[in-house]
Amino acid sequence: MADLASMAMSLAMSVGPAIGYVDQYLIIRKHQSSAGFNPVTCGILLFSNILRVFFWLGKRFDTTLLIQSLIMIAAQLVLLEIVVLYRPLEKHEQDPLLQHHDQQPQNNNNSSSSSSIKKLLLQNWRTMWAWDHYLDYVNFLLGLTTVIAVGYQLLGHHGWFVETLGVLSLGIESTLPLPQCVSNFKRRSTAGFSAIVMATWFVGDSFKLFYFIFTQAPVQFDICGAVQLAIDSLIVMQSILFSTRIKKWLGVSFPSHHFYHHYSAIEDLQQHSQVMYEPIIA
Repeated sequence: MADLASMAMSLAMSVGPAIGYVDQYLIIRKHQSSAGFNPVTCGILLFSNILRVFFWLGKRFDTTLLIQSLIMIAAQLVLLEIVVLYRPLEKHEQDPLLQHHDQQPQNNNNSSSSSSIKKLLLQNWRTMWAWDHYLDYVNFLLGLTTVIAVGYQLLGHHGWFVETLGVLSLGIESTLPLPQCVSNFKRRSTAGFSAIVMATWFVGDSFKLFYFIFTQAPVQFDICGAVQLAIDSLIVMQSILFSTRIKKWLGVSFPSHHFYHHYSAIEDLQQHSQVMYEPIIA
């Protein structure tokens, strides 16, 4: 009986965290827009789980956590593809710092070269993990995995290197809900973000923290679980405070950010324009 309970717990731990993202995938596909879902979430999960695989190779803790990482990597690669495919049509405005550099007079070659370098650095930073093509993300992840693999081959026999991989992996993963939390706060809305993903985060992270403590996982996992659960609680509070019912009850009116209606209106306008300018064939 104890073995059956242990197997059920391991299965839930392996598959459970990825299940919620199935609903997010279906929401994006249904509305054909990834507005409301922060793609940085995919990046955080991919980075942290790639690092965790190498952490496991060096420390060989619970195999269930390795399986969980492999499943999550596969799930996020699938989700990232549709997030990029249905990225919102609106383009971000050019960074004011870049506009400032563009407007600077080019006095001499040295200042021109310095300005170009600064502009290039700012552009690379602003476009990091905001590329237009899915293949760019895949190439970046392949490069990152190669660098980590080379580092592991050279330094994997050092305990401090393995522990550093664990700290980086769980440190990055602990920030998982943070981009979504900030995005919700800026928009004063949780529209477009799957309620099932939110529930999976809150319930799943509660279970994960219990599992880490119960199985005596490395301390990095305990700290990660506690931080994630705290941020999950903030997102749950946001979903309540930013709900229509609570807004009406408080008499507060926030700017509307219902992206799907916005894009639907754009599509209707485009179709209307096509009808207006369609050539008449006698």
